Parts: sequence; structure tokens; C-alpha cells
Amino acid sequence: MASMNEIDEMNEKKKKEIALFKYGLIAPVLVGNVRVQMKYFKQMAQKEHDVPHLGKKKYKPQTFKKWLKQYRRCGFDALEPKEREDKGQSRKITLQLALDIKEAVASYPFLSGSSLYRLLVSEGKIRVGGGINEGTLRKYIKDNRLRESASSVGRKKFEKEHINELWTADCMHV
Repeated sequence: MASMNEIDEMNEKKKKEIALFKYGLIAPVLVGNVRVQMKYFKQMAQKEHDVPHLGKKKYKPQTFKKWLKQYRRCGFDALEPKEREDKGQSRKITLQLALDIKEAVASYPFLSGSSLYRLLVSEGKIRVGGGINEGTLRKYIKDNRLRESASSVGRKKFEKEHINELWTADCMHV
């Protein structure tokens, strides 16, 4: 198993390789081998590029201009991919909604994601069309492991805690 330092070194190596790839695309402009910068960038935008660790990608001419500007301002390190500042945080779920979701999951641990969504909509905590959708809610519950904190006691479909709480019958008309 790799240690955290080894993982960080691998990530740094990947970032350097991506930055080197970007530099390779803008280098002809920096060296002066290209007369018309925008013409060169438009030609490069027509091609599909094999980006290290990311696969095949196409870029717009403005992207090349942005890389060139970043390089001229801050040097080679500016070409390295940056992690998002809000990584791991939901952009749609507010703090209040997060608390409401946590409370709903704790109160109704056996409700499905769809049922929880409908419950929160009916309570007015989520707006249909302007708020979040069911998929976002399910992903939030999964990512924050809210189901794990709920009761871990299993329940079968036709099983109740006490005798005579549930009766079933089967009828057939002949």
C-alpha cells in the first residue's frame, strides 16, 4: 500500500506532466516560431490532443491563449492543474438544507432517496425546479454517509417488532 507521501509525489508528477504538455503546445508562440498567434491556436484547436493522464481532448483557441497568459505571468507552475477550492463541498446544498436532510434521514431511516426527496419537497425545504433534484440528494446522502449513522438494524418487508402488528391474507375468487 502506498504512503501519503508517495501518493502526493505521484500527483505532483502527474501535474508536472500535464504542465509540460501545455507548455509544449504554447512553446512555438513563446519561442517566436509562429507569426500569427491566433492562427496557430485555431489550427491547434482543430486537432485532438492526447493529454497525459486525461486522455484525448480538444481545446478552444481561447484556452491556449489563457495558458500563454498564465505562463507569461507566473511561469511554468501556473500551467499545473489546480484543485478546486470547494472540492468535497456541495454547491447546491446549503447548511440549513444539509441539517434538514440529516434530520429527515435520522427520522425516516428506511425511506428511499426518492421518498426522502418527496418528503422534503412536501415540507417546503426543497423547491421543485429551482432547488436540487433527487440524484443530488441521493449523492449527498451517500457522500456524507448519512445512512450509516442511521439505525443499522435490518428490517424485512413483512416483519414487525411485536406479534399481531401485521397480518397478511391471500384470497382467490373461483
